[in-house]
Amino acid sequence: MNAPSLPAADDLTTLLADGIRYDRSGVVTRARDCFAEVTERWRENPAVAAEAWWRLANVQRLQSQWDDALESARTSATLARANQLLDVEADALNIEAVVWWTRGEFAKARGLFQRMLALAQSPTTRAKALQNLGSLAAEEHDYETAERLFTDSRETYRLTNDARGEACSLLNIGLMQAERGDPAQARETLEQAVMQSRHSGDLELHASALLNLGIALGALGDLAEAEERVTTAYGQFTIADIPMLRVRCLLQLAKFARRRGEPAAAQVCLQHARKVATRGELPIELHQIDEQLAQLAAT
Repeated sequence: MNAPSLPAADDLTTLLADGIRYDRSGVVTRARDCFAEVTERWRENPAVAAEAWWRLANVQRLQSQWDDALESARTSATLARANQLLDVEADALNIEAVVWWTRGEFAKARGLFQRMLALAQSPTTRAKALQNLGSLAAEEHDYETAERLFTDSRETYRLTNDARGEACSLLNIGLMQAERGDPAQARETLEQAVMQSRHSGDLELHASALLNLGIALGALGDLAEAEERVTTAYGQFTIADIPMLRVRCLLQLAKFARRRGEPAAAQVCLQHARKVATRGELPIELHQIDEQLAQLAAT
């Protein structure tokens, strides 16, 4: 006797869950296929499809498919709004905001993050909004505001037993500590982030924690350890095809090569980074690459 088939709604819920699992395991192509199939069948279960659309937008964002990411995020927000799914709409706004942030449009990003915070109902969605507003503040060197937002966000994640969210908070706090000029404290925080992200099972987050730990180790002068962490992260970002994070790894590896007195190796890293950043249409990273190339030429 054949097993009974799942009802359409349950089938799409399972497909969405599979996509999330593939996404966090770094199997991006399978994740994308799952999310795309759910969105194609959106009439069967609009609530599940609304979430699938923002998750598809996030995959598109990571792969530098900016127009597709914006379209998917806005479709998610529209469908969520029509079905009164406030947290899903907030998540969709989050993805659109991160796209504008990556493109250097900080005012647009901040406005969307603030709308996300106003809409969010669940503690974890609010914590995500606080986290991203904190990251934006840190990038603008408003460390007092960033620390307050990160602390509030981390406490919320902790109270809701969200290991992945807490790992993300630790990662951003550690990065802020490094940028503020305290690499020793950053190392301690980022080692916690590496451990917590490993337990969460999210490979992209784990690789991000390794990258930022590598930055802190490099600032402390431990170049061998730093290079090992960044190279491991680069491998994961290459497998997952995430241009922005590949470029960030290559920028760090170029800095390490210069500090070891190996300008030719630094040049190779920067030229490769420029190709990846150009294909990915990453204006902020292209500016950083050109700054390093100019510094290299001047020495």
